Amino acid sequence: MKVLIVSSSDDDVRWIAKILGEAEIVNIDFCANSSDAIQLLAVNHYNLVLSEVYLTVLTGFDLKKLMDSFGYNIPVLFFTDKVNDNIRKEAKYAGVIDCFSTDHLDKELPLLCAKIDGVQA
Repeated sequence: MKVLIVSSSDDDVRWIAKILGEAEIVNIDFCANSSDAIQLLAVNHYNLVLSEVYLTVLTGFDLKKLMDSFGYNIPVLFFTDKVNDNIRKEAKYAGVIDCFSTDHLDKELPLLCAKIDGVQA
């Protein structure tokens, strides 16, 4: 499984990469914004995109719209410090798998990755 992490926080990237590594997912790329993510998506195949909701240039929602416009049919999972019902509803409407608080990523992320990997295997 190959994963792209899109986050402006180096700490979040390291933490998520550690969680993924513990789930035996070691093929990980990362970038700090949606523009760089689109460039990586153009030249690599990813099984999952993990994106921060509130990025500095374009939001995670903008990234998902761009992915859709380019025909990238890749599961997307959002993360943010605070998740509320409105963000979850917007994410679902945008076609995002789910939106998790960074407080729950260590528990939810490995399970979700295993499920996605099992579907795509």
